[in-house]
Amino acid sequence: MPTRKQRRRRDKDFRHDVRVFEVDGEGNEVPIAALRAREEPKAKAAPAKGAKQRGSAKGGRALREPPQPSWNRALRRGGFMGAAMLIAFLFLFKNASLPLRIAWGVFYAVAFIPLTYWIDRTAYRGYLRRAAKQSGKR
Repeated sequence: MPTRKQRRRRDKDFRHDVRVFEVDGEGNEVPIAALRAREEPKAKAAPAKGAKQRGSAKGGRALREPPQPSWNRALRRGGFMGAAMLIAFLFLFKNASLPLRIAWGVFYAVAFIPLTYWIDRTAYRGYLRRAAKQSGKR
């Protein structure tokens, strides 16, 4: 008698449609293995030497330019995160006094603003370095 796992696997095999032939545009039944064999050389073909797009990264993806860092965006993003931290401190740390929870929440709210500016600046400088390195290779 098959085990429960073996029965589940067998049931799963019967649930899925297992096709061996595919009907092509002319109405002929063609084995799927033959169709895959025809498609594989196209997929494995190496791109031409100069085929990379301008501004593409090492993995073949295009570099996405991050926006320049600005204090307005840092204030907006850091303010939202700081407000969330303030609310979290108010509701999560019930054993501390209310003024202490508010003080820590405000501290984190203010600390998030330069932190988000620094993160944006780091990302932008990294982008500039990668872009300069790619333009130097050409």
